[in-house]
Amino acid sequence: MGSITLRVEQDHVEGVAKLSDPVGAVIELIWNALDADATAVTVDIERNDLDGVSKVIIADDGHGMPSEACQSYFDKLGGSWKKTALVSTNRQRALHGRNGQGRVRAFALGQQVRWVTIGEGIDGRMKTVIEANRSALRNYSIDPVGVTTEAPGTTVEAWGAVPNLDRLLNTTRVLATLTTEFALYLETYPDSSITYDGIRVDPGQVQIHSATYALTQADGFPEPELRVIEWRKPVTRELALCDSRRMPLVKLRPEIQAPGFNFTAYLSWQGFEDRPQDLALVDWDEDSPASNVVELARTQLREHFRSRVDDRRREQVAEWRREDVYPYKGDPAQPTEITEREAFDTVATTIAKHIPKTRSAKRATLGLLKETLAAKPDHTPEILERFFSLSHQEKEELGLLLRRTSLTSLIRTSTEVTDRLDFLRALELILFDTEARRVTRERDQLHMILENEAWVFGEEYALMVSERGLSEVLRKHLNALRSPEPPDTSVRLPDGKVGRVDLMLSKTTVWAQKPSHLVVELKRPNVKLGMEEFGQLVNYATTVVNDERFKATEANWDFWLIGNSMDESLRSLTRQPHLPPGQAGTAGPTTRLWVREWSEVIQECKQRLHFYRDRLDYQSTDEHALEYLVRKHADATPAVLLPGGSGANQSPPVVPAPRPVASAGQAQTSPQG
Repeated sequence: MGSITLRVEQDHVEGVAKLSDPVGAVIELIWNALDADATAVTVDIERNDLDGVSKVIIADDGHGMPSEACQSYFDKLGGSWKKTALVSTNRQRALHGRNGQGRVRAFALGQQVRWVTIGEGIDGRMKTVIEANRSALRNYSIDPVGVTTEAPGTTVEAWGAVPNLDRLLNTTRVLATLTTEFALYLETYPDSSITYDGIRVDPGQVQIHSATYALTQADGFPEPELRVIEWRKPVTRELALCDSRRMPLVKLRPEIQAPGFNFTAYLSWQGFEDRPQDLALVDWDEDSPASNVVELARTQLREHFRSRVDDRRREQVAEWRREDVYPYKGDPAQPTEITEREAFDTVATTIAKHIPKTRSAKRATLGLLKETLAAKPDHTPEILERFFSLSHQEKEELGLLLRRTSLTSLIRTSTEVTDRLDFLRALELILFDTEARRVTRERDQLHMILENEAWVFGEEYALMVSERGLSEVLRKHLNALRSPEPPDTSVRLPDGKVGRVDLMLSKTTVWAQKPSHLVVELKRPNVKLGMEEFGQLVNYATTVVNDERFKATEANWDFWLIGNSMDESLRSLTRQPHLPPGQAGTAGPTTRLWVREWSEVIQECKQRLHFYRDRLDYQSTDEHALEYLVRKHADATPAVLLPGGSGANQSPPVVPAPRPVASAGQAQTSPQG
């Protein structure tokens, strides 16, 4: 038995391992198996008496690893043999992996990991066992068991408690993810199979429609191919950018409105293979060939779903005609009849899934809808909202809510959620668009916008101070405690200067045992945070901690330094093993110092809004985001993002697609994000 140590630091291994993403680990290990020419990959989930996950086993019948090659596979990250190979060793299949990092992903599935691999080597077919522990990600023990007659293949076993693993590896949810991830591969190589928790991954069984389009472009590469697959069950909508062999490289948001459709789009193009590491930023480089191809695909997606809406409408009407429940006979003869029929078809097919299933009830419902449209067209939207577009349970909930509040307030809540989604997209444009980031100013743009959108820092906080000195911070702090102000409220930094904080927020919860304040120091997007900026935050914090007037009253203080990026010296402070990620230190027992990146803060906001976004079936677009900026923050919006601006992303704002209106089950509580 031997042992090896990865030639890389522990924190880097932890970052690559993505320990909080067990589904991603399952996907990566399946890809490893398929790249090893496996025809059958099984993922078994062993559960304990409480139905918790006790072990995850991923087994394949691929060619395994030769015993003499195991050390080279496990002693470094990166440098995979797949970087230079185009196809797999035996079956000549397209390869997915490139970075040689897949093996460390297994630690997201358990504290202990064991690889048992059987492969043909110099001395014949050999069996090798490799083991490692999550507490020492860099260390592996390798045990060459010896010659064997067992069939080639690799089995990965992971066990040992991982928080929330049973919830994250939920069979239904993971199957949906695996279906979209491997749909093209299983279609291209039908001799392959993947089984998860006893259920075979079969994209064909859950597809309801698919279409393939050749996109025309003139960059010297073969035509891109767009494959659109619509699913019977909910999935995360994605636009997967694939190489010319249909292997996914990166996933983007589709950036289109297609209510009622569950789909995945796969865009394959040889040009994506030039710089695959840049594809995640393709939306910020609008002049690149890759960006142009992505925009062509999104245009085709919009056209596809416009056509599919018409198809669905015709199919539904044809079904009603066959059932003899359609309230019109024959074909319309007059223009007014054509208009009335089109209006009915549009409304009726929109609410089709909520119409009763029995033939008599279906006929009665469609007949009543026809009469309602003819007699009270102005009231139709309200009637639909209250009775047709909701399930039976949702209608009961709405009836209860309407006795307590008005439909207007429900719509207002829906609007607030969609506004927040639009603002997050707008904030991404301001912070990460190449031109906007360069010209955005801290005080009269970013600061002005955020003081009116302070919810991004947490729903529990309310804005108390904006662009004021520490003296005002003291007064607001004492006011929150209902404490009398001392004769002198002047507060100075150690060098005697007046320190001005960008934003001070305070928790508004009445059950808090003592007040909690959040002080936010903003930096313009093109400033990389370093020790100089962090020193400014330390000055503010130590001034508060050392001032007797602050110390006389107990309070929790959090000081944030926030920007687009930080240098490695500062990042190392935020990765101290005894502190939570992002915390760079303390300035006292109740005072914490944090350094945050905007990408992380925005992602946390999106996660808080995830439930509402899914229930509303709403996806913000650049057009919606720019419209929101113009409507809410025109004076503080960078000129390059305004109509007529000169930024790379700029096009005239268009009227956004109609936003969804909340139903009873969608808007009973205020959004927590």
